[in-house]
Amino acid sequence: MVKKHILILGAGFGGLVSANLLRKNLREEYRITVVDKRQYYVMGLVNLWILSGMRSLMDSRVPLNKLENKGIRFLNDEIVGIDFSGNNVTTKARRKLEYDYLVIALGAEHAPELIDGFVANEGYDMYDAEQIPKLRQKILSQESGRIAICIADIPYKCPPAPYEASLLINDILIKNGTRDCIDLDMYAPTPISLPVAGITVSQDVVNLLTDNHINFYPMHKLKKVLDKETLEFENGDKINYDLLILIPPHRVPEVIRNSDLLGGHDWIKADKFTFRTNYKNVFAIGDVTEIRVSQSIAIPKAGIFAEGEAKIVAQQIINEITNNKTQVEFDGKGFCFMEIGNKQAGFINADFYNEAGPIVTLDPPSEELFQKKLNFERDRINEWLL
Repeated sequence: MVKKHILILGAGFGGLVSANLLRKNLREEYRITVVDKRQYYVMGLVNLWILSGMRSLMDSRVPLNKLENKGIRFLNDEIVGIDFSGNNVTTKARRKLEYDYLVIALGAEHAPELIDGFVANEGYDMYDAEQIPKLRQKILSQESGRIAICIADIPYKCPPAPYEASLLINDILIKNGTRDCIDLDMYAPTPISLPVAGITVSQDVVNLLTDNHINFYPMHKLKKVLDKETLEFENGDKINYDLLILIPPHRVPEVIRNSDLLGGHDWIKADKFTFRTNYKNVFAIGDVTEIRVSQSIAIPKAGIFAEGEAKIVAQQIINEITNNKTQVEFDGKGFCFMEIGNKQAGFINADFYNEAGPIVTLDPPSEELFQKKLNFERDRINEWLL
């Protein structure tokens, strides 16, 4: 009997969780391969710690080839094609990898270039870890003026993150003694701050901003960066700025855009309970998907949901291989921490599959919750890679 090969595309939350669970529960003859174009893993929330100065980028990188020590094959390569009828993928290095099970966990691609004038006028991409050290230095060197933080579009990864960034920048400026001379503006394309979390939590977030003298501008979708001083929004407003920080547009990676997985949609549609696609033994999890809860709400693009989805996918594969007839389904539950500066964090808890409709709550910030956020990253890095 030929043993199965499980191929996992992407080494983010979803890819790392599924690979580790599969390896722990399947005998060694079942091959598990993870492919990612990056050599290192950095959890997205670390960007905020680099911004605040409590962590360096170099200290946050973990080599992905450490997966090999766990009996998981790692290939540092980029996927350029997927042949669903032939059960194989091709890579930039001209590898052809065959699979029995395929887990697509490629995440979302950032596309700041889609905002006219952003790159030419040297704005900062908040979601690019490589840019964060320079952004921190720029903030520290700013003595006066206006800092604009713009959410380009929805959906984007980790919905609270832009608001966390604004609060951390507020904290940086206070400690730097420059806060009174600098305006801090937060622009969102939506009518409320966190549509996915609902009106109550959105207002809680705006209250946090207001308490810290951060100006919130809803219904401001960035159209164009006219020059190094002026932003133009789709509602016609033109606003001056001195430093621009962008939460960039997100889209699926090119290999998915070039496949027939999308079926005319912007993101992969997978079953909301099992994450199976229309192709046999092909699953899609995490930020590359859009899992609709209702007409207006989808599961957020956040690591904790990719983790939960990965657990369900891995268990289904394990059950099939071991002839276990138990059925498992995703429960739509997740959480995240919302950092506000001064080593404090709030806690957002969500149940998106609740029968009466999604329930999302925000617990008040505390030092204890900030410590839990630190543990959240450390525990997962240790489990997945060390």
